[in-house]
Amino acid sequence: MTDADLLNALRDCYDPVLRRNIVDLKLVRSATLNPDPDAPGAAIPGLPPRYIATIVLTAPVTDETANTQLAAQIENRLLGLEAISQAHVTLLPPLFSIL
Repeated sequence: MTDADLLNALRDCYDPVLRRNIVDLKLVRSATLNPDPDAPGAAIPGLPPRYIATIVLTAPVTDETANTQLAAQIENRLLGLEAISQAHVTLLPPLFSIL
């Protein structure tokens, strides 16, 4: 699992309002992977490492429900990957509000 693989997996996550993926919308501010030393099997030689994915993105809208759905969608997508043991999503407020 690489940072590029992580970003590619995020292309499957779509903004609930604009219906475009969050990578193409440039909502992702950072996407990082850190080894998870507490993951099941981490101490067993020969098993592939597992990672903690940390995603920071700009919330696309001020609608709390839509933002909660987006965060859940991202977590579910990443936790479906064998190499990811934990996913943390942080939504920052929109840069500009659209009235």
